[in-house]
This record gives sequence, structure tokens and C-alpha cells, in this order.
Amino acid sequence: MTEFTFETDAQHAPYNLAYLVDDRSYCYHRFDVDPAHDDGVVDPDTGRRDAPPDFGARRRAVVAFYGHRCGRCAARVDTGSDGDAEVAYLFSVADEDQDSWALRTLVAVCEPCYDLLSTDCTDRIGGFGDAYRRAPQFPAWTGDPRVAVERLPLTGREVWFSDQLRERVAVEGPTGESVNADAAADACLARSTPAAVAVALNEALVADERGPLSTATRRLSDQWESLADRERDAYEQRAVDAETVVGGGFEPCIDLQRA
Repeated sequence: MTEFTFETDAQHAPYNLAYLVDDRSYCYHRFDVDPAHDDGVVDPDTGRRDAPPDFGARRRAVVAFYGHRCGRCAARVDTGSDGDAEVAYLFSVADEDQDSWALRTLVAVCEPCYDLLSTDCTDRIGGFGDAYRRAPQFPAWTGDPRVAVERLPLTGREVWFSDQLRERVAVEGPTGESVNADAAADACLARSTPAAVAVALNEALVADERGPLSTATRRLSDQWESLADRERDAYEQRAVDAETVVGGGFEPCIDLQRA
């Protein structure tokens, strides 16, 4: 059995340079983005803070900064109508409304990952479709660790995979609040798994699917299919019901009273 060990410090591998490069100031001039609108604009009638007038330029800047890849799952994203890429959305990791539209706080994500990250109460789940179901269960190592959240398991197969993968992953490094904690806490479809652990689970899954086969080992997908019906049913009972966000053994990262 292969054991994966990663540092929990987000400043080290396996994370990519999109997060490590903090200075995005050059993007303001290159894409004609006005820093005066980093707080967005306030609607005088409703008092709500809305997107800045140069939203399009900001989206182009952030998507280009992330190499036209989703900051969570690394799927191809684009601001146009490219049929091979997901539509790019902007997700803000700002602590509050202040600077919520600053380029340094924005992450380019695909629609499924945006749906996962932005659904902050149960009443909104499925309000605009079920794109969140297409969001991978685990984040890619090439993404931004601030949004490296683990999606709640929606099927028995995902529950079983998660259990099996956790037996293969060992994480070493300093303890403390994970860099993805805020995003996980605000997404009722996410688990508060530390970013390094979530990434390591994905790496273990990829290694299992792509690793060499032998007579002694089988891929997890094959092992799942070989389980007895009663065993698969037991795992299905632990899967999350997305309409209620309740699943045996899995506590969603949400104060249910808020929902």
C-alpha cells in the first residue's frame, strides 16, 4: 500500500504558483482594471454591494492569471463560448466585503466548483441546477489551496472511496487552522478537511486509477463493484442527501440553524 505524505504548510508543494505569487498588481494595468473598485459598488436603492463596473476586465485578468484553469479542480475555463472549456466564474476569498473584488482575493473557478463553494445554505442547493454534482470530490494539487475544499460525498461509492483513501494518506507538518478553512465553513456542501489532506486524497485517488495493476491488487473502482449489495447499501445510507445536507458520519460545515 502506498502512503502519501504532504506538508500542511500551503507555502510548500504540492501547491502551484498561482497562490504563492502574491503580487498581482501588474494585472491591473495589463487588463485595465481600476483598483478604486476593489470594494465593488453600493446600490443606492438597496444598499447592497454589487460587482464593480469593470467586472469583465477583472474576470479576464483572473482567468489569465490562473492559466485558464479552475482554481479548485484544474478544469479548463474561459470567459467566452469555447465549447471545450467550462464558463469561468470568480469566487472571492476575502474575509469581509472590503476588497472582495480585489484581484488578490479572487479565484477563477468552473461552474460546478463555484456552485459548490458559493452554496452557503441548504435552501440554495439546486436553486440554479445541480452543477455541484459535477464538481470533483477532491481538489487538484495544481489549484489554489484557499479553495481546496473536499465536497461532501453524495453517493455510497464516494463514501467508500473516501474511507479507503484516508487509510493511505499521512499528513505531516504544523497544526492549526487550514488555509481553506474559511471557504469550507461558508460552503454547506464542503467538508472542513485541511487543504493538504484534501489534495493528498486526490493524489492518492489519481495514483490508484493510474497505477500498475497486478494479480495482488485491484483498483478501488473494481473493489467497490465487488462489494456485496448489503455492503454498498450500508455506504449509501452514509451518503449525503443534498436536499437536507444530512448524512450519517459526515458533519457538514454549516450551522444548520442558519439554513
